[in-house]
Amino acid sequence: MNIRISILLMLAIFLSNESRVLANGRNPVYKSGESLRYQIYYGPINGGEVTMTLKPVNLEGLEVLHGVALGYTTGLADRVFRIYDVYETYMDPATGLPVKSIRNISEGNYRFYNEIWYDRDSNTVHTLMSGRNEVPEGIMDMVSAIYRLRDTLHTGTFRPGDVIEMTTWFSDRIYPVYIRYDGPEKVRTRMGTFHAIKVYPVSEPGRVFRGEEDITVWFSNDSNFVPLRVRLNMLVGAVRMDLIEAEGLRHELFPLP
Repeated sequence: MNIRISILLMLAIFLSNESRVLANGRNPVYKSGESLRYQIYYGPINGGEVTMTLKPVNLEGLEVLHGVALGYTTGLADRVFRIYDVYETYMDPATGLPVKSIRNISEGNYRFYNEIWYDRDSNTVHTLMSGRNEVPEGIMDMVSAIYRLRDTLHTGTFRPGDVIEMTTWFSDRIYPVYIRYDGPEKVRTRMGTFHAIKVYPVSEPGRVFRGEEDITVWFSNDSNFVPLRVRLNMLVGAVRMDLIEAEGLRHELFPLP
């Protein structure tokens, strides 16, 4: 089934060491060493997994935080249409903004690889595919944007209908992302039932999805704001991604009794 795992990674779809905080003086909701694992379901079929991991590394003399989002098919889905997609981000621990990002896509016979370097002084990105490009201040890649959204949900005050806007670099172009806040809701996963916050990332109707509310993401409504579930109502059927394992969180994740 030709369903791109990259859609999940964009939503799933920034870290700091314990002693570092963001530039605005607050601690992020995530930390180095965090590891999340998700199961992907195509209807009742287990179709693949997504993992997100974070750790400190040295990048050409810079101490940065390395976030890796990996999505791959398993079982029958893997035999029908193999997918192995890797998204990487290298972030400044003081700001959560990427210094470098990598997109490495393998889907069936399709291959795509690109590296992006971010120059914050000149507000430009340099990519293998297109060279130098001017970009808005504070631009992110998709992986760092997920972590930034978690922190934004933690520190902001939102009402149903409010829209959070982010600017990312994706598919070698400036790619605005809009997330509509819906409000609190309980969600049941394999890890238990949790208080959650439901949001709708706005998609482009008529392409892969049916309409603007056919992408739904639930974040834990606690001190972690971890993505618990992603649901996609697509033209070819429904896809769900559920959190099945979480390690190294800054705060313990408690299901409801």
